Amino acid sequence: MIEEFDAASAANQLGAGVIVFGLALLGLFLEFGLVRWLRRWSLARNWMPGAVFFTALSGQALFWSLVAAFAVAGRDLLLDSRVTDVLRNGIIFTSIVAITLFVVRLGTNWVRLYLREQHFGSVSLINNLLRALGLLVIIATVMAVLGVPIGPLLTVIAGSSLGLTLALRDPLANLFSGVIVIASNKIRPGDFVRLSTGEEGIVTDIRWSDTYIRQLANNIIIVPNSQMTNSIVINFHRPEPRLVTVLDAAVGYGADLAQVERIALEVAVEVENEVLGGVPDQEPLVRFNTFGDSSVRFTIILHAQSFGDQFLIRHEFVKRFTAALQAADIPLPFPVRVLRADETFASADALLAFQRPPLDGTDLPPDNGSRAVTTERSGA
Repeated sequence: MIEEFDAASAANQLGAGVIVFGLALLGLFLEFGLVRWLRRWSLARNWMPGAVFFTALSGQALFWSLVAAFAVAGRDLLLDSRVTDVLRNGIIFTSIVAITLFVVRLGTNWVRLYLREQHFGSVSLINNLLRALGLLVIIATVMAVLGVPIGPLLTVIAGSSLGLTLALRDPLANLFSGVIVIASNKIRPGDFVRLSTGEEGIVTDIRWSDTYIRQLANNIIIVPNSQMTNSIVINFHRPEPRLVTVLDAAVGYGADLAQVERIALEVAVEVENEVLGGVPDQEPLVRFNTFGDSSVRFTIILHAQSFGDQFLIRHEFVKRFTAALQAADIPLPFPVRVLRADETFASADALLAFQRPPLDGTDLPPDNGSRAVTTERSGA
């Protein structure tokens, strides 16, 4: 009788082991095969709901397969009732945590993928806030499952909030300023901005307290978020990254202005179509605007894809336009100064006569350097 019971128990344990092993293999297939493929498929087709769901499902398939395996075969695999009770309570607890983690992931992944779809870039402030909120939700869920009262903890937090606010006034100001900057959607990572203090560069990240701006010289400017909301900021990527670049030039008065305009437009169109960063679908303009001392000045209006592209466009236009003017024998202007002498000083003799002192008893000039003279006349 005992031998038959032992044989039946061994058979049950073997069957339970097979079930656990089979469900574990199924979980591995779902986790690293089907779920991963569906996530890549959704991301490749920009299907946002599927990408959010299958990204949040990462790790869930294998976990729930193991939960199902131990729920079905745990009693047969573990004969001790006390161990079975502990396993059952552990399954309930971890299941609640897993469900909470799945819901938190759904929210955070939706926000992250939405920002990526809107080409917002990676913002550390948003990612850290989402992680912090998700961690708080998980901690609150665990405390509720364990029967820990949350009310007294919330009372302590509310009572100490005033002191924490006063102690962390500047960090909190930068934190909420960063949230305002992100929520206003006026500045995004990747935008080229210029501050009212003169600093300019590409916004690389918006963090808890600072905004990171990379200059064209590859230096990093760290600006507190409160200054980003209180100062004047020029965003060269809003409403669109295309930029109008203005270049001043001049030609001599002897040049044919119609020919100069034609050459400038031809060179500008060539630069816009051939140089990287140009805008071929935008027509350049040439406008003569003023008469200089020795030249006629005009302005060439070009277009660039972004703020950084204008430098190469200016460079190429100056080179090609100068070569085109030289090829057309159009002289480049240079400063000319014309000096004309007054008729009073036309003759050297007149100048000497004007400077020669009188010889009829005139006194010498006084010591103060003035030209005033005194003349005495004898009476009859």
